Amino acid sequence: MKRKIISIVLILILLQAYLYTVIATSTSALNGQKNEINDKIKDAKDEQSQVQEELDEEMKVISDLDYEISQGEEQINELEAQIKEVEKSITEKEQLIEEKKKEYDENEDLLAQRMVAMYEVGETSFLDILLNSSNIVDFISNYYTMSQLVEYDTELLQTIENDKKEIEEAKQTLEEQKNQIVVLKNDKVSKTNSLKAKKAQRQEKANALSDEKKKLQNEIDQYNAQIKKVEQQIAQILSQANNQVSNSGLKFDGSFIWPCNNKVVTSTVKKRWGRWHKGIDIGASHENVYAAASGIAYNLENPGGYGNYIMIVHGSGYITLYAHLLSRKVSSGQYVTQGQVIATSGGGLTDEGRGSSTGRHLHFEVRKASSVSNYFNSNFLNPLDYLPGGYTLAAGATTPS
Repeated sequence: MKRKIISIVLILILLQAYLYTVIATSTSALNGQKNEINDKIKDAKDEQSQVQEELDEEMKVISDLDYEISQGEEQINELEAQIKEVEKSITEKEQLIEEKKKEYDENEDLLAQRMVAMYEVGETSFLDILLNSSNIVDFISNYYTMSQLVEYDTELLQTIENDKKEIEEAKQTLEEQKNQIVVLKNDKVSKTNSLKAKKAQRQEKANALSDEKKKLQNEIDQYNAQIKKVEQQIAQILSQANNQVSNSGLKFDGSFIWPCNNKVVTSTVKKRWGRWHKGIDIGASHENVYAAASGIAYNLENPGGYGNYIMIVHGSGYITLYAHLLSRKVSSGQYVTQGQVIATSGGGLTDEGRGSSTGRHLHFEVRKASSVSNYFNSNFLNPLDYLPGGYTLAAGATTPS
């Protein structure tokens, strides 16, 4: 009996040892499998992260190409504006030369007639005419007449000389401007070819994006296309406004005020989405918008980009721009004073027709451009350098995107 009990105990011990061994082996296997799964999960995450980084890098390459393309387009626009200005100046110089040549020929004819008249008088001198005067009144009259003739002849000779000099200077300037046109046009051809190459490279990169990234890139492209239209609208208004500003004698006094009571800056001047963000975004929603300085206001529209916006020309080349407006309270061509309420801020995708933006805010720009060609030459300024202090930068306001 005792042996049976011992045998049973031994069997139980062996069975327990076996079970422990099996369990230990199974646990070890399970732990191994768990670790293997974890390694695979980690590898998958690493792979996903790497893919994400590659996609982000692809988007960055496209963004950099977009920036180079936008810069190239601005340079070409500037060259075109310069060409137009020089061509206009050439036309004016040609008209000036023609008018001066006509005056020069007329004065030469007058001088020739004076020379003939003097020849016909013969040896009669100034003194002879004065001595032959019958009385003092006649003497003074003859003296005055002769003095006037001498003065007229002197002025005529001086006029002819001045006209000749002005014609020669105008011809020299004209020749220089014609040479300048050749250089500008050659530069334009070179930049246009470079731009075509960059656009082809950019399209190749865009075609290689995933569907998800293509959708995002398409949204960015549509926004940038609208901003490009804004640039064209401003340049067109600027060319029209120059005469009105010149006639009004408007001059900028050198000081700006904040365009709204809210001073939380959500985005600064920075490179964004392949273009320069040429102003600051202020977290103002449905608030009064004020004229930052006195000037002549112009209403513009750009659905999908700046929405309803206002440009104010202040004189001395300075311009301010107020975008994503809910409503406007001025008319185009109206003179506004500093601090005058010109609009209500809106913006944001929820406000229909106010332009495409990431949230309700006021977009504000300060620019300086005395001419259309100058407008395209890095004319945008950092508003924070011109506005009074006391503002707050929101998180991510300065981070490029």
